[in-house]
Amino acid sequence: MRIAAILLIGVSLSLAACGRDPGPKGEPGAPGAQGAAGPQGAQGIQGVAGTQGPAGAQGAQGPQGAPGAKGEKGDKGDKGDKGEKGEPATASLRTVQAAEGAVSCEASETLVSVFCPSGGAPDGAKCAGAAVGLCLKKP
Repeated sequence: MRIAAILLIGVSLSLAACGRDPGPKGEPGAPGAQGAAGPQGAQGIQGVAGTQGPAGAQGAQGPQGAPGAKGEKGDKGDKGDKGEKGEPATASLRTVQAAEGAVSCEASETLVSVFCPSGGAPDGAKCAGAAVGLCLKKP
């Protein structure tokens, strides 16, 4: 019975306290001193890579390297076989001269050039004075 009486008194006091209006709010107090720093948190995830920066200036040229060792001389090769004698060469150019008038070549030749030693320009195959011509054999 004693427990019931204590419970009854506790409930009465609780209900009596609920019915009263609270008093006016008081002034806030002064801020307290800052507390000690807490432990460091875990490392976060890596961020997105930024854009590439501009290229740097070219560096100075390095020193020249030391020359390498000279290799050994190789063996002398064998002498080659002697070749056969070829056909004698034929002259395919011939000069012709004319003291006065035009120069001409044979039927198996073509006149390829005319020169006037006394000066002036050639007129076809002739000059005003002497003429020198160059004849080429036809193939």
